[in-house]
Amino acid sequence: MTVMQFTRQPRRAACVAAAFVAAVAVGYGVGVASAADPRLDEADAALQKTQALLEASQAGVVSAQAQHRFDKAVGRAIADVEDARAQIAEAKVAVDNP
Repeated sequence: MTVMQFTRQPRRAACVAAAFVAAVAVGYGVGVASAADPRLDEADAALQKTQALLEASQAGVVSAQAQHRFDKAVGRAIADVEDARAQIAEAKVAVDNP
């Protein structure tokens, strides 16, 4: 082997490595640029906590009528929270899959 052949192989390997690193960096940048807003995750976590608190809530010692109204209101609130969480999930999918 000549001296030229020894110098070409490391140079070629360096070019291949540089191309690979550049491709990975561009791919990562595109992924970060199109990722959903992290505040959507925070909002979903807050709604998850809200739902848990609603499910754990109690009316206390009240009449049967008041208990029924309480259960109905809490049930509607939980349904609203579930709907909001579904809409957040749709928003995340819309951003992540343009």
